[in-house]
Amino acid sequence: MALPVLDPGITVDGPALLPLEAGEQYRFAFAMEACVGCHSCEAACAEQNGLPPGTAWRRVGEIEGGEFPHTRRLHLSMSCNHCLEPACLIGCPTDAYVKLDNGVVAHRADECIGCQYCTWNCPYSVPVFQPDRRIVTKCDMCQPRLGAGLEPACVGACPTKAISVEKVDVAAWRADHSAGDAPLLPPAGLTISTTRYEVPDGLPLETFGGSEWALRPEDPHWPLVWLTLLTQAAVGASITAGEGAGRLTAAVLAAVALGVSLLHLGRPLYAWKALRNLRRSWLSREVALFGSYGALAAVAAGVPAAAPLAAFVGAAGVYASGRLYMVPGRPAWCSPLTLARFGATTLAVGGLATGHRTLGAAGVAAGLVTTAANLARLARGDRIEWWGTVRLALRRFRNLSALGAGLSIAGIVAALTGPLPVALVLVSGGELVARYLFYVTVVPLDMPGSFSRSMV
Repeated sequence: MALPVLDPGITVDGPALLPLEAGEQYRFAFAMEACVGCHSCEAACAEQNGLPPGTAWRRVGEIEGGEFPHTRRLHLSMSCNHCLEPACLIGCPTDAYVKLDNGVVAHRADECIGCQYCTWNCPYSVPVFQPDRRIVTKCDMCQPRLGAGLEPACVGACPTKAISVEKVDVAAWRADHSAGDAPLLPPAGLTISTTRYEVPDGLPLETFGGSEWALRPEDPHWPLVWLTLLTQAAVGASITAGEGAGRLTAAVLAAVALGVSLLHLGRPLYAWKALRNLRRSWLSREVALFGSYGALAAVAAGVPAAAPLAAFVGAAGVYASGRLYMVPGRPAWCSPLTLARFGATTLAVGGLATGHRTLGAAGVAAGLVTTAANLARLARGDRIEWWGTVRLALRRFRNLSALGAGLSIAGIVAALTGPLPVALVLVSGGELVARYLFYVTVVPLDMPGSFSRSMV
């Protein structure tokens, strides 16, 4: 039987598999004890959707607990949870996501610019960047199959019927979604995930996942490293600039930062679409504010009267930039300390760039204190997404962390007693190291991984 082709322009009139009554939607259900970890669901999903190697819309993880000889190992299969309050949809700057009438959270590929912000927002790390298409992609519960009255590929491929699709009363689930919680999964309440998990009795109280054996650094996102550093330096220069040279420095830094930002996008020619979701997305707000700031900074270089407005808009841009990182899916970032750290960099580099030695030194010191406070906060966490960042920073990257701190401390000394250019170079080097570590040491919330894959 030939399957219908899904129209590229997904609308809210989604197809139907089971008769839905008012106030109902579809969801996945998963029986942990039935899963044998064969990964057939992963293979079927990849084949059905033509996914390249390394891109997975459904994943199978493992958890283990107990003491010998009373140990237990179980598997957990998860794809998109089609949440009632999907973080991917709320945060997407281009409105590339839509929640269909049948409850499925669908992704409109034509609207995606590949910024990957949704991959940070989702506390389950469900959306994935697909390199061959240069956009983000995700599970849509096999909409073409649903339209033909067939179950999703993963459901049909499971030999033990551990995965199923069922209806859920939205209001009742919103009131009580405790069945959406499972061992080592992020709390269902973060986005009101709708997947229902059948957790077996007798599960050990203390469990750990396969991924805890393979703590790996994240992508450094170099374009974002430079974007955040340069915009903060530019805004700092605008705030502290007196003469024309300082305003010109701010304008040049802002222009370079905006140009570099396009390198992070999978589809940079469509960057303008990032302005579509000003109502909900902090990324949309950051784009709008820094775009306006860049124009105002250029005007202020020749028209001093425009300088105060440029500084104000730039400061608002730094605030929006900090807020977009404060997402539950990245615990190391999800704190007001991120805002404080960005503000410290703004004063440190921007202040020194315009000759304000004391202000620059104070900014560097504030940055060091903020970083230490964040690590102390994370060290108290009981999940890998908290203490994993501390382990990466102080073990895996201990030499780089020491280098960054050393450069910053030397920069403070130079700012107060030595040549200003030397201080600026030292502080800029320390901030560059700190921003690189900001990205690579973050540990995202996610489902537990596989022991076999952890050993690769």
